[in-house]
Amino acid sequence: MKRENARLRLRLSDIESQLLEMESDPTNRRFSTRLKQERQRQLVKEKMSVQESLDLIIYPILSIPVEITSEIFLHCLSPVDAAQPNQKLAPMLLGRICRIWRHIAHSDPRLWAALKIDYYGFGPNALLVQDWLHRAGSVPLSLSLVLRSDHCSFFQHTSCFFPSSTVLTDHWPRLTSFCGENLTLIECLDLLVRAPKLIWCKFIYITGSLRPTSPARALLPDLKDLTVTTRPNLGLHRLLLLLDSLTLPGLRFLSLSCTLRRFDDAPFLSFLQRAPGIQTFALRSISISPEDGDFTTILSAMPALSSLEVHPNSAAVLFNILRKLDESTTFLPRMHKLRFSAFHRVSWEDRFTQTLVDALTSRWETSSGAAQLVDFEFLIQMDPVAGLDPCIVECISKLQEKGMRIYVGPPTWV
Repeated sequence: MKRENARLRLRLSDIESQLLEMESDPTNRRFSTRLKQERQRQLVKEKMSVQESLDLIIYPILSIPVEITSEIFLHCLSPVDAAQPNQKLAPMLLGRICRIWRHIAHSDPRLWAALKIDYYGFGPNALLVQDWLHRAGSVPLSLSLVLRSDHCSFFQHTSCFFPSSTVLTDHWPRLTSFCGENLTLIECLDLLVRAPKLIWCKFIYITGSLRPTSPARALLPDLKDLTVTTRPNLGLHRLLLLLDSLTLPGLRFLSLSCTLRRFDDAPFLSFLQRAPGIQTFALRSISISPEDGDFTTILSAMPALSSLEVHPNSAAVLFNILRKLDESTTFLPRMHKLRFSAFHRVSWEDRFTQTLVDALTSRWETSSGAAQLVDFEFLIQMDPVAGLDPCIVECISKLQEKGMRIYVGPPTWV
């Protein structure tokens, strides 16, 4: 190895000397320009070949096959929500190590398949974004956008409306994962229409209250996971307007969070007919009261549901669900995980104790084909003097001994 190293270095030095001589020796003028240029090209080509051979000796890592190096590079990438254009992070950092690594990094579209544009931590450069997406080629794309309310400024030289900007418009059809913060309701609808191959989608803090003049309809057969969080000024009727425009036959996970006074179940029931396969459902920060009608009607329209998380305004809503679970095994027959949380301090009623005990016992000991409830959490702010009823404490203890993961009591952070 040392002998080969010395030989290559000697040859490299000889080539460099010849090139320097051809540039500086006036006797070379007698040769035709064409012959001189041809000889220079040959020497430069040989120099590159010798240098590559020498690099393989000096840097053994360069002898690793390109395919394996690419796989190693993939493990160097940041998570999707942190894949920002930054020369100190992969994949851009990998292209700064050496020419070979730069070629590998720039030639593997998978390394550029995720991009985050964060207006609070990165000054977006349209050309840099375009170059990044160009390197991603035709692979499925994951995109995360953290925008300001005035995010129109990023697209002003092309189009003032996201997502119709030409910076990104050619890439929506191959988008499979998307997270957007501070998008308007109209922009969310527009994006869903433009990205029919979405599998995972999360809208954080939908802003604005403008009602679309003619909401577009979007069919997303591959969408499995949808999370929507709205600003306080955007009521549930706007959120339902978004859902009313969607047909999601493959949806398995749905999480909704918004602030409102009343929950109107009729539009949501209509949406569930176009998303019949939901298995995990979470409702957060939504004020559901008994006056809004029987919430169990909505849950009955979700027969595939196996995991439920609800944070209502009234504990009575939760006990209506528990009562229904005890009375009928056809109600949520696949349910195995429940997580309840009551925002306000609960005034405990005697009937609540028996309802809770009966529901937990019946769904743990079920023998009628319904799924076994194996995970139950009920975060409840009670009168600290009263505490839990002894019947509940005994029931919890027995179910824990049998294997149920169960907790009933105040939040651990209280």
